[in-house]
Amino acid sequence: MATKKTPASKMAQSPKTPSIHARIDRINNYEGSNIRAFASVNIGGAFAIHGVKIVDSPQKGLFVSMPSNSYKDKNGNTKYNDVFHAITAEARTELNDKVLEAYEQALEEQQDESENEEDSMTQTM
Repeated sequence: MATKKTPASKMAQSPKTPSIHARIDRINNYEGSNIRAFASVNIGGAFAIHGVKIVDSPQKGLFVSMPSNSYKDKNGNTKYNDVFHAITAEARTELNDKVLEAYEQALEEQQDESENEEDSMTQTM
């Protein structure tokens, strides 16, 4: 069976990153947790990723963590494999940027809601 060769011109082109839309499902306010929020991501209108985490660690700062499965290796150490990950640096950067932008927007909306509640409580007193 012969294999079909891809022209060199097509191999040199990098694939276009599809549109990425992120939504914050829940902001996490638990004391002592490094997880700041959970998000869902829609890629190209065809794929959805749930369980994306926004994590704040002392070593790395704020970063996006993909959903993962854990397992024990032969030495009993817990290891993790991402269920989903971007293949190119450009796609990873865009995905991270969209998730972090959605997180910042959700924080602003949450702050606005708190201020509006405080204003309405002050007006009723």
